[in-house]
Amino acid sequence: MLKLHNDNPKHAFHTISTYNYLSEAIKRTIAEKDIDLIVMGTQGASGTKGVIFGSNTVKAMEKIRECSVMAIPKNVKFSIPKEIVFPTNFKATFKRRKLSYLIEIAKMFESTVRVLYVSKKHDLTELQEINKQLLQDIMEPIKYNFHNLTENDVSEGITSFVESRNSDMIAFINHKHFFFNSVFSKPLVKEIGYKAIVPILALH
Repeated sequence: MLKLHNDNPKHAFHTISTYNYLSEAIKRTIAEKDIDLIVMGTQGASGTKGVIFGSNTVKAMEKIRECSVMAIPKNVKFSIPKEIVFPTNFKATFKRRKLSYLIEIAKMFESTVRVLYVSKKHDLTELQEINKQLLQDIMEPIKYNFHNLTENDVSEGITSFVESRNSDMIAFINHKHFFFNSVFSKPLVKEIGYKAIVPILALH
């Protein structure tokens, strides 16, 4: 249960009670309160072993498109995110406003963003190369590196990359349903396991 007692004058807590589906209640609150970021704590589907992000959290990351959503797994304590993994297929054009939270977090904590491209072949199309260059321009104010992984399964590639580097966070742009379903659906969450649970930031 959230303890509303707080000694930090920069923070204030307000309780909202409503009778509605969670995603619809969140959307309504975003509109009424002009919310910038949704943060959700989660312990998985009723504490089921191997399931880190429950259905409510997955649905929120998928369906809430009015602002960004951050999911925090159970038992994760705050630590400075020195390394943030940003998986992308370079197929969609990047927008500065969509990456504003990622850039702001990286600046605040002097984080390094690891741009991860997972594919069976590393050759990029002309459009992908253009988008990659645009991403470089957008990330110019922060520290970043590009990484390629030859992997048939995208989710397995991301999981192994995060685990091997002990990364602190995953951030991705939710391009409607395509990339979300192929990368951050429940199968990936189950594969992450309990040793590499990290916060996930879904950017919109």
